[in-house]
Amino acid sequence: MIDEQEVNMLVRCYGQPLRRAYTLEADDYMRFYRWRREPDRRAEVVFAILRPDNLIWLHTKPHYPAHIFRLLSGGIGLDEAVGDALWREVAEETGLPCVIEAFLGLLTYQFRYQGETADFASYIFALRTDFTEPVCERDDEVSGFRAVLPGQLLDVSNELRNMLGDRRCWGQWRALAVDLVYEQLTAGGRGA
Repeated sequence: MIDEQEVNMLVRCYGQPLRRAYTLEADDYMRFYRWRREPDRRAEVVFAILRPDNLIWLHTKPHYPAHIFRLLSGGIGLDEAVGDALWREVAEETGLPCVIEAFLGLLTYQFRYQGETADFASYIFALRTDFTEPVCERDDEVSGFRAVLPGQLLDVSNELRNMLGDRRCWGQWRALAVDLVYEQLTAGGRGA
């Protein structure tokens, strides 16, 4: 899942990330979503794409509740390099021209469900783009985009964390990456 040589190469190129580990009690939805007999990914990339005015692009999907937006992300294939996955996902989900500004974080998770566990990780990056509008290349993958200030990410995180119903654990998990980006891009972090 985590290749420390690959992490060290990313650190040399893009800076030292915050590293955090979490244990999460999974619900039925997360059990179905995260456990697979034959995994199709070893981890994910999460990317905060900043425009020149420092607004960050968020996205929503057709199956999300109407008010839910989150940071963009995508899977890292089992034999795929983190950087390759990042550029593939940026192209597929936004079509935006970007450069990597910083390696913000590396989060590891252990999901627990009725005596079973599953491990996963998120490699989190800050990217810079121009004022081009994002466009998703995949049909029905992304249903909308919204740009927010780094300081508004706390509201985004709270919306995710306070989701009810079958996506509650998913929302709590997705809030962790938003929290880290908020911390890194606002006072006390690297600044934007």
